[in-house]
Amino acid sequence: MIGLHESNWRKIDAQTLYRTLFNTLRVPNDASMHVGVSGGLDSVVLLHLLTTLRNFSEISVTALHAHHGLHPDADKWQEFCEALCAKWSVPFKSRRLDVCVKNGEGHEASARKARYRWYVSVVNPTEYLMLAHHRDDQAETVLLNLLRGAGIRGLSAMSLTSTFEQRRVIRPLLGYDRQQLIAYADEHQLQWVEDASNRDLSYSRNYLRHRIVPLLRKRWSAVSGVLACTAERMRRTHILLEEVAAADLRLTESQSVEGLAGTGYKLGLSGLGHLSDSRLGNLLSHWLRTRGFRPPSHRQMDQIIAELIRRRGSTSAINRWPGAEVRRYDDWLYVLRPLPQPVAMGKRRWDIEQPLIVPELNMKMVAVPVHGAGLARVRITTPLVVRWRRGGERCRLVNRAHRQKLKKLLQERRVPPWVRARIPLVYVADEIAAVVDHWYCDPFVARPGEAGIEIKLCALSDKVSTTQL
Repeated sequence: MIGLHESNWRKIDAQTLYRTLFNTLRVPNDASMHVGVSGGLDSVVLLHLLTTLRNFSEISVTALHAHHGLHPDADKWQEFCEALCAKWSVPFKSRRLDVCVKNGEGHEASARKARYRWYVSVVNPTEYLMLAHHRDDQAETVLLNLLRGAGIRGLSAMSLTSTFEQRRVIRPLLGYDRQQLIAYADEHQLQWVEDASNRDLSYSRNYLRHRIVPLLRKRWSAVSGVLACTAERMRRTHILLEEVAAADLRLTESQSVEGLAGTGYKLGLSGLGHLSDSRLGNLLSHWLRTRGFRPPSHRQMDQIIAELIRRRGSTSAINRWPGAEVRRYDDWLYVLRPLPQPVAMGKRRWDIEQPLIVPELNMKMVAVPVHGAGLARVRITTPLVVRWRRGGERCRLVNRAHRQKLKKLLQERRVPPWVRARIPLVYVADEIAAVVDHWYCDPFVARPGEAGIEIKLCALSDKVSTTQL
């Protein structure tokens, strides 16, 4: 790994870039590279370096220009980049992007998301995306994330190599500061465009760049290099913590969850009681991220550990944040996509020849013909009625002498409390015939050889065959 403090004595040139890419990073000598080119100093320098590198290798270079449409000079910037690529014989691709600002994230963040979505659509997993972030960008990112309250993962900022949606990303200028890039551009008589909005102090990054960092540099001249080194140490610490979390995760079991229980995963807790709170929090953050959930705030994580893991409180305990909710039942911790809030669900008739849409669950019920299982057709003498639990329901299971309260049966099967109210009950006349996804009740169960129907509960988008099995 190239130390990010070494640029004080390493000169930017194609030979150094050659050693970085092909010797240190083991990039294939004939790699296909796509370069994000805005027309600014950083990307022009990187593009020039890579075009020069074609003299020493068999790489192919393609320029990608994202037209965000947010600046009156955006058309001119695109024309500049296209002309530059024509001059250097570099294939040029551009796209005018639809930048949609959501959830108050700001134009800059929205433009970055739109740009990366386009990059992913253009760059194949076997190719490389080259980005021109430099050491001063790294220092600013560390400061921004620090002021936003980021943890170790955020303070690790950017890395020399990374992956984004299975695309390999390289930032070969990350070890150099802007002054070194200017020196290279002057030496090779390069021209670039200046974005006037980069002087707009209403943007947090610009405020840091033009007001805060210069003050810090007056007292600590090596501030950018020091912050870049801090980012590298945080990156290594983050990798170590991920390795510890992965090892801890192997001590227990993780399973997917779907259907009436919700959509998500559950984590076994019985083997984790010896872990400290810090280690539990590290494990849970890793588990959530690797399952596609954004971890909660530090305060919420502390609450989850205290209220749902350390203290086994009420089975109705729940912790929510945008995009996720965490519940506990028995020795399992559940993380689910947010379930709809309970609503009054009235009874409805069901013609079993057609699926029954259950909008309250965002699901549908389908009757699948079978033999010797499910509900016996001969004993379905009236249209079926679907209801939900109101309390006091009873069902007699096959091979049991008496009817039992549904509440007791659900407790025996260890059905989580939030699932119980979501289970559809199928009635023939006024008697329960089926507890969907769990049991069929006597005397309605099909005997061997009898025609029957099995009731399937599935997502609205699922296609379920109702042909005779």
